Amino acid sequence: MSNQEAETVERQYWIDMSNALKRLEKNEDFKLVIKEGYFKDKAVNGVSLLATDYVIENNLRTKVMEGLIAVSHLEDHLATIHNMAASAEADNEEVGE
Repeated sequence: MSNQEAETVERQYWIDMSNALKRLEKNEDFKLVIKEGYFKDKAVNGVSLLATDYVIENNLRTKVMEGLIAVSHLEDHLATIHNMAASAEADNEEVGE
């Protein structure tokens, strides 16, 4: 496979991933479970836990922070998919695909 073919395959990968993610983002279950339940509720609850006496006294802040970091990683992954697809689509326009 040539370098150009490999780049075409990679661009298509990101476009396909973004299209799939767009479909997921329209799904009411995805909105409830991931957007509301995970990104919003879990993050807010985790931030709230950081200030509780129990968490502080039992040195559990690191564990709570790891949960918040996990939320951030998934949000970043989804944003990366959209950003890479936008870049791939722009590259496709440049090369006339």
